[in-house]
Amino acid sequence: MAADESPTSETGSAERQATTRIHSGELISFVCAVTLVPMMFALDWYGVVGLPRDARRSGLTTAENAWRELTLLRWLMLVTAAVAVGSVALHASQRSHGAKTDTSIVVTALGTLTAALVGYRVLFDLPNSSSVVDVKIGAYLGLIAAIGIAIGGWESIREVRERRGTEVHHRSRATSSIESRPDAP
Repeated sequence: MAADESPTSETGSAERQATTRIHSGELISFVCAVTLVPMMFALDWYGVVGLPRDARRSGLTTAENAWRELTLLRWLMLVTAAVAVGSVALHASQRSHGAKTDTSIVVTALGTLTAALVGYRVLFDLPNSSSVVDVKIGAYLGLIAAIGIAIGGWESIREVRERRGTEVHHRSRATSSIESRPDAP
């Protein structure tokens, strides 16, 4: 270590860099959340059969989006998207004072729960089995977006653990270098 470098400047810059950066896991969750919400409204998720017009026709086939068909799950999907977007907004606003709130566990838990429930509703238990005749591409894209939120949350947890390990390593190096200096008279 050079004479003009202090051990705290090295660890201080590493800690500052770690707290001011929005990590890739948070960005993955953010992008997936921002795409999930419009998919819920704009894309068709299920093909449904309406009431028959006459005896010769089985019914009128239309399509419904997630907002109309997933009456309870839609709220969890919205909350999960809001938490993922809010997490990035919170971390971006915390850049100025250096403190960082760890929201990765909340995003991961909500993302995993949402992905599991959307997967169950898309792949196994259709909303109304008597009227839903097929699953449209919007449901699969929504499932991918929900899985993306969960993956982003898991990646964010990994990055937080990695950052904490690096900070501990920097602190221990700084402490050992301070202890190894001879005291000035």
